[in-house]
This record gives sequence, C-alpha cells and structure tokens, in this order.
Amino acid sequence: MLMKISIRLLLLVMCVAMAISSTLATAMQFERNFPVGIKRGKMTTTDLADVVIDGKLRLVSMGLRIYNEENAIVPVAHVYVRNVVVNYLEDDIGEIQKIWILTPEEAKLPLPKAQ
Repeated sequence: MLMKISIRLLLLVMCVAMAISSTLATAMQFERNFPVGIKRGKMTTTDLADVVIDGKLRLVSMGLRIYNEENAIVPVAHVYVRNVVVNYLEDDIGEIQKIWILTPEEAKLPLPKAQ
C-alpha cells in the first residue's frame, strides 16, 4: 500500500516538474517587438515613484504602462530600479506612455528603424 502511494506521489511530482519546465522554456523564448519611434535611456525611480531617465525627472502620462523583463505590466510604485536600460515611448506632448525594462540581451540590440 505504501509503495503504491510513493509511486503515485513520484509520478505526480514528475508531472508537475515537467509542466513547470515546459512553461519556463516557453516564457524564455519570447521576443518583444518594440514600436518604431521608441527611445532608449537609463531609468531610475525615486521613493515617491517618480521616473528619472538619463538624469532628468520625466512627466508620465496617466495611463503609463511599465513592462518588466518578463513583459508583465507593473505599477510604477512597485518599480525600484537604479540606472537600468529601458526603451520608452513618448506621446505628442512629451509625456512617457510606455516603458520597457530591458534584459541584458535586449539592451545590446539596436532600436527599430522606420521603414
């Protein structure tokens, strides 16, 4: 009886491990497509959730979206970074609409060019 429970538990653990590894492998393979017109800079956030890019305090739009390295949206109040490389998109009046925190591999790539 104990042997059957141990085998079932082992099989369950193996199935869960395979599912997790498959999910992680899929998540690591995505490539983010950044829009034309983005800019790149080094971002720091302050204790008051202000955004500083390349040493300048920047105005952000009401609908600001910050995407972390896994492409999940995070609120600016939960982003505590110092001099991380980001891509960002401004609106017509210069407010920042979107920020993508880049992985080291993405930071090495050139910005997309207009066609």
